Amino acid sequence: MRLSSWTASRRRSPPDRLPRLRRAGRRGFTLIEAAFVTMVIGFGVVATLQLLAAGTVSNAAGNELTTAVQLANNVREISLGLAFYDPQSPTQWVSREATVAAYDNLLDLDGQAFDPPLNGARTPIASMATWAQKVDVQPVSETNYATAVPRTTSVRTARVTVTIEHNKKVVYQTAWIACAPNAD
Repeated sequence: MRLSSWTASRRRSPPDRLPRLRRAGRRGFTLIEAAFVTMVIGFGVVATLQLLAAGTVSNAAGNELTTAVQLANNVREISLGLAFYDPQSPTQWVSREATVAAYDNLLDLDGQAFDPPLNGARTPIASMATWAQKVDVQPVSETNYATAVPRTTSVRTARVTVTIEHNKKVVYQTAWIACAPNAD
């Protein structure tokens, strides 16, 4: 069988070999495929870095809140060891003693700010100089704790509010109700 000159010349031309090589099997990636893979991997790396940064910020905020709750609990622990009224001056709302160590009633804490904060033993925590504990003792109605009443010694119920600040920014606030014991 004899090939025509057109077919013979067609077989020898280099452009005819390219389609045959592609059909036989591709080797390597095209530039578009490589760029797409690089872009997908880049997005993955950026997302991972953002996740790590968000985790670090969340961890710092959680640590700050945990410290604030502990400092508020320190004030609560101090208050639980105090009488409601001043044993020496039960007819006065606030007759504050000279030092924190000498406080003998809950009303001594009213309006106090402890900077640096106190531990449960009433001693300052010097290593926490950027923290502060602020205490407010507000007398409330015995039948409705949300209703504030005037500060008189006839009041037997008070809401103790503790605000914890870090670097002059409020981090945590909590409150509880304290009651005077029955006179009976």
